[in-house]
Amino acid sequence: MIYISTDYVFDGTKPPYSELDTTNPLNMYGKTKLQGEQVTLEASPNHIVLRVPVLYGPVEYLGESAVTVLLQLFYDSEGTKLVSDSEMRYPAHVDDIASICVDLLELKETNADVKGIYHWGGKEAMTKYGMVRDMASIFQLSMSHISPDPNPSQGTSRPQNAQLTNAKLENLAVGKHTPFRVGIESVLTGWVQRKKSEGL
Repeated sequence: MIYISTDYVFDGTKPPYSELDTTNPLNMYGKTKLQGEQVTLEASPNHIVLRVPVLYGPVEYLGESAVTVLLQLFYDSEGTKLVSDSEMRYPAHVDDIASICVDLLELKETNADVKGIYHWGGKEAMTKYGMVRDMASIFQLSMSHISPDPNPSQGTSRPQNAQLTNAKLENLAVGKHTPFRVGIESVLTGWVQRKKSEGL
């Protein structure tokens, strides 16, 4: 079994995080994910826990991902939109994570030591505002009504920088990273074209 967990099991104060670092989730999402990890490994130490960062990929609606939902900002031009330029994220494409899961399971067939906790994070440090900037550049969209917010996000507590180290997986020759600009263009092109056809 592979249990998909999150970088939010860390508090973001001492990145980058290895699989041996102490967890300290700041919000309910991180806490419940950590509980899931514990149940998974208690059920069998041979199970695998894969911690990943914020994910993006093909979606049925933009709000399905915390990354793709940012595209909506360009089409809501009423008033200035403040977008977090504080917390660092390391977005990963879902295809990369799926590939890693397959590689881990195949490797596990011949290597009984493949078990326990593993990390995989994207290789580009980005704030939400940085992601929006890339979207604007790729699709030639106006950012005149979008401004960076240097303050920590309001509401639910989030880690400032929960970067995960990939070394343990890379030492097994497992890993895949799609550059963000390449990945987000492939994911959002259809949505942008649809908006244009609607006259937006």
